[in-house]
Amino acid sequence: MDWAALLGGALFGFLGGMVAAWRIASVEAAKAWAGDLRHRFKVKQADREKTQQLRHARLDDNHQAELQRSEDERKQAEKARENERRRIKRAHAELKKALQTANESVGTYTTALFINLLKGEVPPETILEEINKLDRHRLLLKELQGHLERLSGLGISINHRIKDWRDPLREDLRELAKAITSKTEEYAKLLSQHQGGS
Repeated sequence: MDWAALLGGALFGFLGGMVAAWRIASVEAAKAWAGDLRHRFKVKQADREKTQQLRHARLDDNHQAELQRSEDERKQAEKARENERRRIKRAHAELKKALQTANESVGTYTTALFINLLKGEVPPETILEEINKLDRHRLLLKELQGHLERLSGLGISINHRIKDWRDPLREDLRELAKAITSKTEEYAKLLSQHQGGS
């Protein structure tokens, strides 16, 4: 028996088996590697799709939030316009009342001094008329002060020279009536603009 041939054959068989095993192992390793690569690709693709979905959802949320913000701002602006329209309407109504009161206070102007001068010079009925006129005048002055306070609360300031409301000068009352007339006309224009714009 040829030991060298037998040993060579065994070695050749062993090496052939090793090569075959290596081939099988490398094919299996390649399959495993390809499977792993395929799995990684699918995971990355799924992650990419999920990220894209999240980005789209975030964009949708941002868009929805922007739409909501715009709607809220529009509603606030509309509410502010409506509040301003109401304020102008109330101010105009108050100005008309104040103007009527101011004009009447100019028409009923009289003073206690004037009444004292009349005593003994004119009939008692005339003096009584002047006293009633003075009472009405004082009542109108209080009413006029109330109108001016309400107008101030509505954001309207009317300049006047009256310091003492117990006995203002007739000319100061006339100037006040002119100032109220001017503001009334201004607010009438504003009111027509706001009613025409809505």
